[in-house]
Amino acid sequence: MVISTRALLQARLTHTRAALLEAFARVPEEMLGWAPVPGMRTTGGQIAEIVGTELQALARLECRPDVSWDEANRRIGDTTSHNSLSVALATGRAETLAYLESLSEADLAEPVSNFAGWHESVGLAEVPRSEIFRSIAQHEAYHTGQLISYLWARADDPYTW
Repeated sequence: MVISTRALLQARLTHTRAALLEAFARVPEEMLGWAPVPGMRTTGGQIAEIVGTELQALARLECRPDVSWDEANRRIGDTTSHNSLSVALATGRAETLAYLESLSEADLAEPVSNFAGWHESVGLAEVPRSEIFRSIAQHEAYHTGQLISYLWARADDPYTW
């Protein structure tokens, strides 16, 4: 059985989002403004980082003007509100999946310019469009791991979930 690139990307995005939502569901709202030490991103800030980066990647994929962090933060809203963050997560992912659904296999293989200095770019100036979608999932998985560490630092052992 051959699995399409689109189906693999949809599965990857769905799988990483499920892990994020499992961890996010364990975060009490009063923890959203908390960070392990001063200067670190807050718990809510971790979610905003995930959403904001996805919004920026999607704009790049759709050849729209770049999304600034100010614009992303306006779309995300209150990073100390479960509801605000949940809506931002759902809305951003729905936009990404709708765009993914609109692409053919040839579109997904087409080279696109990458973000300068973006860790997930693996140092290449151009990558297949599909790789940007993989990068969205990789970035989300990375920050989900940080969120899980935040929870663990507050005695919520992920091995007991």
